[in-house]
Amino acid sequence: KKLQPQPSGKERAALRAYSETLAKEKRLQRLQVGAQGITFTVLMACMDVLMKHEYLRVKLGEGCGLERKQTAALLANLLDAVVVGQVGFTITLYRKKGLPRPDNLSATAS
Repeated sequence: KKLQPQPSGKERAALRAYSETLAKEKRLQRLQVGAQGITFTVLMACMDVLMKHEYLRVKLGEGCGLERKQTAALLANLLDAVVVGQVGFTITLYRKKGLPRPDNLSATAS
């Protein structure tokens, strides 16, 4: 069940602009995906950051072997987030603060 509303094009542009401002101020949280790819641990770390900070920049490491566009769609779906930017091997995600954790990433899931 998706709780994150999909922003309009104008709203998405504003979210991306704000994420770039955070990045310039070195306040945008970053996480790198390594050779193991998208694991449950990576998803839990992503969700923890999104729940606390709203924005997250995910960098796909050289050894992960993942395509950026498919990975962006997968992360957005699993984390109930919105992709607000994709450049090179980097994906920027946004998730509104205060939304409950998705069922697939509840603390009891293993």
